[in-house]
Amino acid sequence: MLANVISADRTITHRSLSGVSLSFGYSSWRVRMFDRYSRQIRFAGIGETGQSQLNAARVAIVGLGATGSAIFHSLLRSGIGHLRIIDRDWVEEHNLPRQTLYTEADAATLTPKAVAAATHAQAINSHVQVEPLVLDLNANTIDMALQGVNLVLDGGDNLALRYLINEWCVRERMPWIYSGVLAAHGMTATFMPDQACFRCAFPPQPNAGTLPTCETAGVIAPIVQVLANCAAAEAIKLITGNGRLNTGLLTIDLWDWTFDQLPLPPRQPDCPVCAKHEWQMLDQDHAQTVALCGRDAIQIRQPHPSMIDLAQFAHRLQIANIAVQHNQHLVRFAADEYRVTLFADGRAIISGTDNEIIARNIYARWIGH
Repeated sequence: MLANVISADRTITHRSLSGVSLSFGYSSWRVRMFDRYSRQIRFAGIGETGQSQLNAARVAIVGLGATGSAIFHSLLRSGIGHLRIIDRDWVEEHNLPRQTLYTEADAATLTPKAVAAATHAQAINSHVQVEPLVLDLNANTIDMALQGVNLVLDGGDNLALRYLINEWCVRERMPWIYSGVLAAHGMTATFMPDQACFRCAFPPQPNAGTLPTCETAGVIAPIVQVLANCAAAEAIKLITGNGRLNTGLLTIDLWDWTFDQLPLPPRQPDCPVCAKHEWQMLDQDHAQTVALCGRDAIQIRQPHPSMIDLAQFAHRLQIANIAVQHNQHLVRFAADEYRVTLFADGRAIISGTDNEIIARNIYARWIGH
């Protein structure tokens, strides 16, 4: 009877009950990997070579809400070697009907989505390196957050974030996959270097409040899973270099049962991003206050973040007889009729208002810098 232990350098050590250890190298590791992914390997579009390419890939997923967490789940089980998952939010109970990776315990403990996803990933596929980043992706953090990856997948919930990702990927000549869902409708597109970019396809950003959101129009879980798996399949094709890529805008409506492939516009000669290389989103100082889509909440961040000792901050509130929920990642408390969620990097989300002045005043009064 043998037990297998896989070391970081992919040497497999067979430990017998007698205590004798024998080490084998990469070929033995390949046997185990190919056994796990045998059904994928038998698929002609992947094969042994494709599975090895998946294992060597480094992929970033930005946003771990409904779509992003479903993309992550699919790629995790597919054997992507390194998955960097980026999200600024925490799990809440209203997420659970469509964000199927998370649990009631995650919501009860205010676990950040990136941390919860990484924790569950260990029980699903412990051979994948999962790197969780609890942060707000913006012009100040994007270089650090996305450096060293081969492919970016969008699981975000707003156009500003997608414009930012688009500029970074065009500048770095990196492919990325856009996905968006609303109600029973979803769409996805793949953007490649030297081709029409996201800004070509979706020129100027609409005014806030002019488009429906998941809060106003709702969303159902089936469209999330369908779109996420379309995006995951596209990622697998890109990594392995096999299969027919999505060259248009795939749109699906499960309620009307419509499936359309719309052509993307040609590359625009006056596009400020892919034609003129003007980095409007990357070069700007990210706004210190951001209204969160459909959340009746304002996010406030410092232009030069400094770390906060959350345990000490929570202790000060408790001494003042203020009810506090906290863990190693965040502190939550009530400030008058508003709710404040503070992260270690000084970023805070003020819930219960869409007024930036009120949110700033609460931040200054309770956090102080």
